[in-house]
Amino acid sequence: MSGGLYGHRNIEDERLKEWINTWYAEDYINFFRNNYGVGMKAEFEDSLSKQVEIVKQVSSSITVAEGRYLFDDVMKYMSPAMFYCYFRYDSSTAYCGNYYEVLIEFADESTKKKLIKGYDYVQTGGITLEKNGEVIGHIGQMSDLFWHTFYDKYIVEDDYGAIEHARNNEKDITLHIWNDKLFENTGQFYKFIEQILFECNVYLDLGFKRSRFESASKLKGQATKTQLCLSGSDLEETPLRYFNFANYTKIPRHKYLAYYQVLEFFFTRAVKEARLPKPNELLIIKYITNNSITASEVISWLEEITDRGRHYTEPSEIYPALIPLNVRENVQSVATRIYTVRCSLIHSKEAPKDVNFIPNLNDEIIEKELALIKYVAEKVLYKWSNAPE
Repeated sequence: MSGGLYGHRNIEDERLKEWINTWYAEDYINFFRNNYGVGMKAEFEDSLSKQVEIVKQVSSSITVAEGRYLFDDVMKYMSPAMFYCYFRYDSSTAYCGNYYEVLIEFADESTKKKLIKGYDYVQTGGITLEKNGEVIGHIGQMSDLFWHTFYDKYIVEDDYGAIEHARNNEKDITLHIWNDKLFENTGQFYKFIEQILFECNVYLDLGFKRSRFESASKLKGQATKTQLCLSGSDLEETPLRYFNFANYTKIPRHKYLAYYQVLEFFFTRAVKEARLPKPNELLIIKYITNNSITASEVISWLEEITDRGRHYTEPSEIYPALIPLNVRENVQSVATRIYTVRCSLIHSKEAPKDVNFIPNLNDEIIEKELALIKYVAEKVLYKWSNAPE
């Protein structure tokens, strides 16, 4: 068994056939409809259905020559869109039969130097994964399957047909798993990946983390030239550093908590000014927020982007920490939402499902909350800097 570039050769032929046989042509048609427009003619939809049937027939009937692999032969009949449609288990995991491949990244430079040799020319080492005496996976160079599954994430075609690279695929690494008997569902799969990363750190002193493709990498650059007119405000250094740390760290929970620390820096000052008889953190947050922004300012901010407004004002059916904003008269609900999200981030004791925000698992919902806490932190920093203590 091998990992790296040829890791997909660990796909079992019978499992590959079974999996391809589960493909629904309607999923392929809907993929085209959703990604390339809704106005497809019936003849084109029929041709898409036939493409799927051809791959099914080939996978069931083809005779594989000695020394070759069924996947390599069947792959010749697949279109790039089939990889995008059927092979994406999630936004950064490839899947095929008994085979899974997850995009990961180095958590530190030390780990990178242990696995990557060279600078311009890259030579990648690897980690063989064993469980109960059986080789079940590999960490290292991505496979051809992963490259085809996420080809559109790496390649950009300009207006003149020229191809450019949005990211360097030679420096990306993946985690391959080809024994799916070790988990029964999606939840167990993600937990298994987390345990592998944990034990890589504990037993090998190698740090990795789940990664994902960032949509911004596919945006065309603008070479912006602009002008900054600095304000006359003298902002305090410590909360300023918290704010800037939030801006450049990539981890959503770190971003949120750093913006929150801008507010937290002024707690003592706010308690003295408010003269609260029995101060608690929520009351202090409400006082600071009330004295930093107005309801009309928040309403205007919410109206700037309709989607953002709905995210913050409609109740969440899943996450109890996402208190809907109601700012017609005051900004109390802004403070309450910020406080409950903060509690969901820092509390780690056992709690009902979706009460605590878990690293990696809830990153996307935390990212949606960043705009609000950043907006409030900015207002607080300007309002409370150098106020009497």
